[in-house]
Amino acid sequence: MQIRTEMYKNDDKQGNELYMRVFYNEENQAQNAILHLKLKGSKHPRQIGNLIFSTRTFHCKRDSSKHYHRKTKGYGFNWTILEDATLSIEKIHLVIDDTNHYLFDKSVIKQYGTFLNFKEQGFELQRFLPMEIIKNFSKVDNEN
Repeated sequence: MQIRTEMYKNDDKQGNELYMRVFYNEENQAQNAILHLKLKGSKHPRQIGNLIFSTRTFHCKRDSSKHYHRKTKGYGFNWTILEDATLSIEKIHLVIDDTNHYLFDKSVIKQYGTFLNFKEQGFELQRFLPMEIIKNFSKVDNEN
């Protein structure tokens, strides 16, 4: 069995760098990718999620103590990644505090999310989705 990986890099308008390691199968088809973001003011990139190409699902985790945004009463999503035409993301699988799973269409963020951009602090463009909306999409079976 032969598989390969490739690294891709893209910059946003704020000077942040997005790295994506794509894993290919024996037929040279993209299977999944790990996405990292390096903010302009940071020394090291941080992992922001995984993409499964066959289902067009972006998997991401949030820790309430670090990621819950009080003003919007929800969580932020990197809008540059979600709207990237080459990634064609359709669904979001969000895991909060390692136990609560939610699965929803990207259109939910588009319809109910609020744009915030903290470019003075060096953060990427994000769209925040209130927990009141997210909780409607609880994934009962908690499968990966």
